Amino acid sequence: MRGSSANRCTFAVADGASESMLAGAWAGRLARAVGGLAGRELGAEVFAERICAAAARWPAYVNRYVGRRARVGRPVAWYEESKLEQGAYATLLGVSFQGKPGRDSGFSDFPGGGTWSAAALGDACGFQVRGARLTEAFPLQSSAGFDTSPHLAGTRAPDRELIEARTVERRGTWLPGDVFYLATDAAAQWFLAEIEAGRQPWREIDEVCDENASDGTSDWLEKLRADRRMRNDDVTIIRCRLDPVVEH
Repeated sequence: MRGSSANRCTFAVADGASESMLAGAWAGRLARAVGGLAGRELGAEVFAERICAAAARWPAYVNRYVGRRARVGRPVAWYEESKLEQGAYATLLGVSFQGKPGRDSGFSDFPGGGTWSAAALGDACGFQVRGARLTEAFPLQSSAGFDTSPHLAGTRAPDRELIEARTVERRGTWLPGDVFYLATDAAAQWFLAEIEAGRQPWREIDEVCDENASDGTSDWLEKLRADRRMRNDDVTIIRCRLDPVVEH
């Protein structure tokens, strides 16, 4: 979990499917592939492009992994070989921000603000908060919308057209002071359930972020799980606080 200041940049989260081998490594590669786009508008075509490119490089990564295991005397076991052949899978969410300075920009209704675009494959979610109000939730808007079989980005011969068809796109505008939260499924489901209960879950996230202590984050998550407010699963949350765009 971390906070950021962003005017023209892209953030991404990915969550590896636990049943697939090397899912964490695959999720990390997907997040970097999308997060490195630095303000490029996101959509289904961009997602398909980045996922397919990452998948094309995946066999080389697996070969290096197998070689490292052999060199340290821990060769890949027979049951792991079949897992590697099945590939790795992950959900993926990206949000890109573009700033539009107010003066002479044609964007005078949003001085110092800008536009954002998002794409999601699976059940990682993004939330836009303005003041004390949730203004956007995507791709899911209800805590009941989560299930055990979300759409996934896979390493095995990904189908570009199918990825595009399954990717959800969103676009909007942002104002200085808006905050976006990107969350993997367990945290996203908790966030929406809190909204449905009339609470403001971003206040809890902000408190933990502002304390800037990893042990505080762990304690917070363990309490949510113990109280059965959040499923016991890996959690990633990114907080993006948007500042005014200043012309130089």
